[in-house]
Amino acid sequence: MSALLEVAGLRTVFETRAGDVWAVDGVDVTVNRGECLGIVGESGSGKSVTFASVMGFVRSPGRVAEGSITFDGTDLCALTPDQMRAIRGRDIAMTMQDALTALNPALTVGEQIGEVLEAHDQTLPARGHARQKAIRDKSVEMLGLVGIPSAQERLRQYPHEFSGGMRQRIMIAIALACRPKLLIADEPTTALDVTIQAQVLELITDIRQRLGMSVVLITHDLGVVAEHCDRVMVMYAGQVVEQGPTRDVIRDPKHPYTRGLLRSIPRISMRGQPIQPIEGQVPDLIGLSGQCRFMSRCPLAIEACRNPIAMQPIGADRKVRCIRAEEALP
Repeated sequence: MSALLEVAGLRTVFETRAGDVWAVDGVDVTVNRGECLGIVGESGSGKSVTFASVMGFVRSPGRVAEGSITFDGTDLCALTPDQMRAIRGRDIAMTMQDALTALNPALTVGEQIGEVLEAHDQTLPARGHARQKAIRDKSVEMLGLVGIPSAQERLRQYPHEFSGGMRQRIMIAIALACRPKLLIADEPTTALDVTIQAQVLELITDIRQRLGMSVVLITHDLGVVAEHCDRVMVMYAGQVVEQGPTRDVIRDPKHPYTRGLLRSIPRISMRGQPIQPIEGQVPDLIGLSGQCRFMSRCPLAIEACRNPIAMQPIGADRKVRCIRAEEALP
């Protein structure tokens, strides 16, 4: 399976009065063609900033300080803003966490889908009524693709006239309008009830298979990843701590942080037993030393963990950032 997106040594910094915040620090990511990659970690781990960096969304006081980003053979770091704008929305699309705030309340749904088509769809007629009809027809097609009924009528409605699940579907329709090669779904089920969450995730999976595109699914929910992703990458405090095939990571997690995440998930089989939280707090990302960032919360920590720890290969297709990965937790 060939790589569609390759990110190497990515470092993204935000300059503040208190010091530099390294929100992403040395992250490597590979997304293969046609696969779904899950990105997992608690809030502040760097999941969204990593892919905002890929999309070119990071603005002052933030900046991409180091690293390479290659998409379909193109070095995105070498592109001008106009060249990047041509790729963003056409070849790479991203859905944001909160559909209500991401959608423009002053524009109808049809106008918002049409903006993407106007900017990127080169198959449209050059001008006039034919162009507008083609945009309208494609917008109706996209709403139908994401399962919104009466699409012709609903094009004229505004975001506040839709439910939360419908707004999330509209976000997906906008992202898919130009049939991108890569969809980055950032917490696509935020604030949705369990039934609607399942519908949205099944929709993304179905469209991925039908269109043959790649998907990056950013979430804090390991259950979602286990159900829908081929591979998983676990992030903590701006770094990747474990990655590999989803089934292997879920069944046999190697990093103490991944194990802690799995232990903290409520299960029916644990009825009557207390949930085991990960003790301690995420470290301050300002002025971090070279030691393992999970050290202050890790039950396996030893003096050697005060040294920088690189990703260690485990087998042919797994890596973990821990020198005691093969040891059992107490």
